Amino acid sequence: MTNMYDYIKWRADITFDEVGINEVDSLIFTELSYIPFEDIVSDFSSDEKMTISEIGKKFFEMHDENISIGAIIPSKEIVGLLKAVMDTPRFKDVKAWGYVNDIDLKNQCQFCAICFDIGDKLTYVAYRGTDDTLIGWKENFNMAFFTPIPSQKYGAEYLNRVAQRTKGKLFLGGHSKGGNLAVYSALFAAEKVKKRIDCVHSFDGPGFQEDFIKSLEGNPAVSKIITIVPENSTVGMIFDAVGELKPIKSSQKGLRQHDAFSWGIMGSKFIPASLGKGARDFHDLLKKWVKKMTREEKIDLVEALYKIFTVTDATTLTEISADKMKFVLAMLKADEKTKKTIINGVKNLIKEKYSKRPQLAVLKHGEHETEKADKPDKK
Repeated sequence: MTNMYDYIKWRADITFDEVGINEVDSLIFTELSYIPFEDIVSDFSSDEKMTISEIGKKFFEMHDENISIGAIIPSKEIVGLLKAVMDTPRFKDVKAWGYVNDIDLKNQCQFCAICFDIGDKLTYVAYRGTDDTLIGWKENFNMAFFTPIPSQKYGAEYLNRVAQRTKGKLFLGGHSKGGNLAVYSALFAAEKVKKRIDCVHSFDGPGFQEDFIKSLEGNPAVSKIITIVPENSTVGMIFDAVGELKPIKSSQKGLRQHDAFSWGIMGSKFIPASLGKGARDFHDLLKKWVKKMTREEKIDLVEALYKIFTVTDATTLTEISADKMKFVLAMLKADEKTKKTIINGVKNLIKEKYSKRPQLAVLKHGEHETEKADKPDKK
């Protein structure tokens, strides 16, 4: 199945002036946001802008091609993506700026974003997904239960600052948590900024809870949002999508479908697919499980999960991976309250899975339709 690399080879010699941005280009920009651009791309304190060609040359002068950018991030593929696009007519003259990578332990925030100028009429704002930091993962836990979280507010503020420095249209995108941030930012940017937004892509990004979705009635940004998910998505099926939900083909199975390099591409579009039963069941199960939890139970579960993650004083997943046995032993010694909270949460989730469900939720454009209920799983 063809992927991003095949697309780059096919479309490499055609500039954005000749053929405008498409959904695959959008994914490429969001994947590039995972690269550590510290000491390369300017932040808001400078007006300097560098082309992707210049950025690539400087990056590979500073870093080896085999640099690791996170324990669960496909480092080789993402760094390879920069190498693949840096000298192509389509991407080499695109200018990058506004790079922000802020880790705030006090406010439990992991936020990263970068801007790409595609000519002088369009600015692409790319929001990075969850990185290697454990505080980023705690933010993911919080995102599953509460809206807004600090990085979502940060995302909207960032977009407003970008709008002040640019003219023309704005295109937003992000993969995983970055997709959620792109959506929230579009929804809560200043009204004059919303009018400039051309499109928003959430690539397998978590959605939002039902009450939040209902509060968006009349928000003009909703019609510009597209959530693209692999056919058996897990991450992208966490709660409801805002706007359009678009399932696509993946060459992987299970959680590995979250890897955007597994997504099938034909020409300048993703290969369409039907949303799998497993993805729909997971979405339905998670919604019902969370809906039955009190606010206090949600807070306790988030704190317990984070406590388990940080039991060895590690700050990144890479540090945990470097000494897995130390992590396992320390986790087994966790206090009884932490263990009990997690065990009860898992028990309730399992109980919900095997309870009778009268109808199955199916996402379509951020709303629900119903199908005939499936029989309870007897496995």
